[in-house]
Amino acid sequence: MRDGQPVTLTRKAVETLLVLVENAGQVVSKEEMLTAIWPDRVVDEANLTQNVAMVRKALAAEKGSPAFIETFPGRGYRLIGPVVAEEPATSNGHKAIESAVANANHYTEAASSLSFSEPVGAATMQGRTRTRTVMWMTAIALAVIAVGASGVVWFQRHSSSTGAEFHVTSLTRLPGKELQPSLSPDGTKVAFLWDQGDGRPASLCVQSVGESSPRQIVFGPGHYSSPAWSADGRALAFLKIGRDSTDVMTVLLETGEERLISSFKPPVYGLQRKLLDWSPDGQWFVVSHSEVSDKPNGLYLINVATSEKRRLTSPENMVGGDVDPRFSSDGRTITFIRDIHRSHQELFSVSQTENQIKQLTADSKQISGQDWIGAGRQIVFASNRSGEFRLWRMNADVAAPESNPQSIGIYSESPIELSLSRKNDSLVYSALQQDRNIWRLDLRTEAREKRWTRVVASSAQDASPQYSPAGDKICFRSDRSGEEQLWISDTDGGNQIQITKGALYPSVGHWSPDGRQIAFNNARTGELHLAQLVGKDEWTIKPFGANGVHPVFSRDGKWLYAGTTSGILRFPANGGSSVPITNVGGFSLEISADGKFIYFMREVNDTALWRVNTETGELSKALDGLVQRCTSCWSLTADGIYFLGSIQASFDDQAIYFQEFATGRRREILKYPEPLSPVGSGPFSLSPDLRYLLCVRVEPANSDILRVEPFR
Repeated sequence: MRDGQPVTLTRKAVETLLVLVENAGQVVSKEEMLTAIWPDRVVDEANLTQNVAMVRKALAAEKGSPAFIETFPGRGYRLIGPVVAEEPATSNGHKAIESAVANANHYTEAASSLSFSEPVGAATMQGRTRTRTVMWMTAIALAVIAVGASGVVWFQRHSSSTGAEFHVTSLTRLPGKELQPSLSPDGTKVAFLWDQGDGRPASLCVQSVGESSPRQIVFGPGHYSSPAWSADGRALAFLKIGRDSTDVMTVLLETGEERLISSFKPPVYGLQRKLLDWSPDGQWFVVSHSEVSDKPNGLYLINVATSEKRRLTSPENMVGGDVDPRFSSDGRTITFIRDIHRSHQELFSVSQTENQIKQLTADSKQISGQDWIGAGRQIVFASNRSGEFRLWRMNADVAAPESNPQSIGIYSESPIELSLSRKNDSLVYSALQQDRNIWRLDLRTEAREKRWTRVVASSAQDASPQYSPAGDKICFRSDRSGEEQLWISDTDGGNQIQITKGALYPSVGHWSPDGRQIAFNNARTGELHLAQLVGKDEWTIKPFGANGVHPVFSRDGKWLYAGTTSGILRFPANGGSSVPITNVGGFSLEISADGKFIYFMREVNDTALWRVNTETGELSKALDGLVQRCTSCWSLTADGIYFLGSIQASFDDQAIYFQEFATGRRREILKYPEPLSPVGSGPFSLSPDLRYLLCVRVEPANSDILRVEPFR
């Protein structure tokens, strides 16, 4: 019922809603819903998706709102908000229930009058009884929702756990992606990066509240990042990243006059995080950068007047390091995200004057953005600590594990980037949508008409493909079940089965030579595991009893090699004590075709590939020029290496190259269709016949900026 009038829905849409109402507050798997709604039929999952969309539309869903129904990618759906069966206090409530009951009687009579072409036996009578029961229960559920709907809508969609009310509106609706939003201090303008999806670098733009189109602020070649406002809102700071350096720049909005403040070398690539902020007093910049290419980013303070730099943090080796720095309103504290692993970030703070570092969260989950609330000591951050990405509020002065973040009613299936104004109660955010899928590249030169074929795809992140030794299977990693797991499919992507479950956090899966085992490590703990084939499409998982990263089998299957921070180790494949191959740390391992060498990366952020002789331990550099942070975007043959590298004439454009072992010469195979987001994409993999190369590509996606106000 809406405003006393029935809302028309198809029977299957009503049954979809009923299943969710009966399980309110619980995640109902897609399999359970399909079985409940179509108990005697096998239907495509798209039917369920369509039903959920119809229910959301009937419940007046706004764009970007889940309309009472949360989606858990790869898992199922959950009804948001309380479902309470009670006597309504208003006459309108009585009328709503009476009307719903009257409609239920009408539907029941209609169901009773249905004719059946098959004999009316027990199954048919059960079907009729179920139809009447469904209609009556649905009528009651809808009546309850009708009575309390307005309160549920307001609380769940426009309030925080503290009871503060706010309103969400769209600020930008442009083709492509609007990234790294930065709200002006007075909350009237937002600066952002606009990636139009045409292959060009993103533009730096500003759009005022109430305007329908943005204004491009800076022009010329370069890769722009991290817009940050001056305290008076008259200027923007930003990073201009080129082939030779990362420049810290400012631009006056009124005149377009640009000023170079400082430069960092080498340039940063592959981090889509915000890397710059401007202090409220206008005297300091804080920049996330690494002045050594193979080390993670730390934080630097830059004096705006003198360009003098001072290092604030020096994190240990990890994927990204310290990113997304934000000044407190008094400028004394800087909060930042420590990017430890593709699926693990934590929130920290550092004192500007004393360099004292404090850890604020210890969830071992993802954190995608954060900022300070006005002049207080609270911060808001985006994290998937409860499953999906939500905004959370916490006190910046309380360290983990005593910190107790409070949920805010803003959520997304994708990582959230956010910014708050310093002078009024408003917030902007965007969801960073990235859809990684696995593609097959035909390496034959005669296959120019159809070189790329998408083989594994979903709305989740599908990455890290590996051909089986026979070339008939692919092992890959996907978070379609709600968390990263290993899957196996045929080479065309068919017959996909999940082989790991639970909190294993699997890394890349590498096959044994006989194709009956897959080795991987837990990306959080480093524990090695083996997946073993015990029947047709049936796999069991057992611990290997040792720690390491990116384990690979020897060519004869007798040994298992794994990397550590202190060296590369060799284990008997059946278990036993390890033997060190080299005392140089390594990861992203692959064995040469003759089994004599292990190729590997030494540092997360390095661009060089190394190799070590498995018998002598002799170490040598194999090639240089890999895309930074794309640590496993390469694959071996007996004659050379296919790898992803940057095109010399461009910072953003990439190509697949082949470098010969015998001569050291490299040739370009083809330009990569779009810049690859390196972190989390995983390794290239060659088919045994050397005809195909499996790669990961990022599909086009949209990302709009939403405004929340008042936000307190």
